[in-house]
This record gives sequence, structure tokens and C-alpha cells, in this order.
Amino acid sequence: WLNEGWTTWLQRKIMSRMRKKDDAKQVIDLDAIGGYKTLKGTVERMPDEFTCLVPDLGDLDPDDCYSSVPYEKGFNLLYALEQRVGTGEFEKFFQAYLKQFASQVVTSEEFKGFFESHFMQRRSEVATFDWNAWYFVPGMPPEEPKFDLTLARDAENLAEGWLSVDRNSTGAPTQEIQGWSTNQITYFLDILLDSDSPLELSTVMAIDVRYDFATSKNSEILFRYCQLAIVAGDMNILPVAARFITTQGRMKYVRPLYRLLFESSMGKSLAVETFMAHKDFYHPICAKMIASDLGAQDEAEAEAEAEAEESASGPVWKGIVIKGAVIAGTILLVSILLARRRR
Repeated sequence: WLNEGWTTWLQRKIMSRMRKKDDAKQVIDLDAIGGYKTLKGTVERMPDEFTCLVPDLGDLDPDDCYSSVPYEKGFNLLYALEQRVGTGEFEKFFQAYLKQFASQVVTSEEFKGFFESHFMQRRSEVATFDWNAWYFVPGMPPEEPKFDLTLARDAENLAEGWLSVDRNSTGAPTQEIQGWSTNQITYFLDILLDSDSPLELSTVMAIDVRYDFATSKNSEILFRYCQLAIVAGDMNILPVAARFITTQGRMKYVRPLYRLLFESSMGKSLAVETFMAHKDFYHPICAKMIASDLGAQDEAEAEAEAEAEESASGPVWKGIVIKGAVIAGTILLVSILLARRRR
């Protein structure tokens, strides 16, 4: 989390300075609101042991615990510390931290010790920070952040308007979004995605007619609109989603979209066909996780292990059997996905 939490913090700082016409904290907080919603979704989906900021994985595969936790829970820890000591002082601490640990490996305990020593003269302000809860307790952060909602209000009002269209058949909102930042648009889409029930197909299509999200070149916007449209059952989004998940390989985009396609009646075969045709395009870890999401990997591994046990007749064959099991697992994975594609 020390890598990803700091990276997320710094990214938001840079964004706040680029968006000069808006208040810096409001820009940071708007993006952080979206991140906090993402973290909530992750915590609901992942096992508890994977939602600790400092997890004890034991013999578990680290790839299985990849999520937004180190990014967003890590950011929120740093955000909480910044609120305690003030932005100016915390940014000075950031510079001191980089200077102290440049080109070194840093542990969470070393970070804690350096922070406390840096702010030794302000001990009363930082003494109440519960490091153990932040580090080792699973779930959401122990302190709920108090984000500035100023830049979020327009997006909330627009989302409420479209939800009213969907639920009450009211007239479509007339508010335009030209001049909105990406964060405002993605926050608007996040609210629609978080609604109690999926939007009606007619509503999603009306949104696209108004704002043309399906042709967006912005990955954050297109990613969210694809989710809305897939859940609503919009067949028109299938080629758009397929193109999106095969032109970049970021797991934050491709895994959720593959899952949604696979879970939908209209997109299940497309998900399998697309993955089979492009599996070598993805990073091996990404390909492994997508295969797991499509439900094939566990079956392939189980069948491969069963075949290995049946084939093992003695220690002489042990090495051959292990290698054979790996090959069999790969073959079975491909076979299962191909069989599902034909169904």
C-alpha cells in the first residue's frame, strides 16, 4: 500500500494543480469520492483477509488479492493523516519521506515510525491515530472521510434527474455537461451504477443519445458507460465493449467488463470468444484472473489434479506427472472455454 497509496495521493495532487479554475481540495475530494465508492464495492466482494491494508497472505496467491484496497484504503490513510497535521505540513513530510527512503524498501512500521518522529512536536494531534485499526482490521477504513462535496452537487442533481426519468417517466434533464471535468462525469455515472436497480434500456439509450458516451475516447467514462449498457441489455454496446477490452489490458477495466459480459445472456459467448482470441494480448496475471472470472480455471485445475493422481504410479513418475498436470490444466482451460462458446 505504500506504493499504491502514495501514488494515488500524488496523482490527485497533480490533478488538483492542473484544474486551476477549481479549488484544489474540492478537485481532490471529488476524485476521492469515486475512489471511496470503488473501495466499498471491493470490500463487499473480496474475502476479509484481502481487505486489510497490511494483509497476512500466508500461502495464498498474492495475485488473488489484487484489488483497489492498497490504492484507495492506502490513500485514505494518508488523507486522514493530512487532515490531522494540515496540507502544507503534510506535503513537507512527503518530501522528507522521499528523501529519507529513496531507492529503499520501506515497511509499514518504518513508515509509522518516521511519521511519528517527523511530527514529534505535534504528538497530541497524531497520538489518537489508530495505526493497528488502519493496518490490520479488515473492511472499510476506521475513519470515514469528510470530503468536500461542492463539485459533486451538479453531478448528483443530474443523476437524480435521470433516475427520475427511469423510475417516474419524467422529462429528460436539459442540463449540459460541456465544461465538466472527467471526475464530474464519472461521478455522475457512478451514481447511476450504484442505483438500487439497473436502469431501463430506454433510459440508457436516451443518456447516450444526449451525451454520446459510447464513442468517448476517455477510458474512465467509456468503462462506466459500458457497465451501464451491459446491465441494461443494450446489444449495441457489445462491439464497443469488445473493442475496449481488447485495445488495452488494464485489469481495473477488463476484469469487471469480462465479468459483466459473461454474466449476461447477450454477452456470455462474446466474453469467451473475445478472451480466447486475445488471451495472449494480456499480461499473464491478467489472463489468469480473467480465466478465473469466466469460471474455467478452477475446473481445469481440478480435472488436471485428478488426472495426475490417477496417473501417478510411483515416485519415478512424479516429476513427469507434475509437468503433465500443468500442460493438462492449460489444455483443459482452453477446452472448457471452447465448449462453453459452442453452447
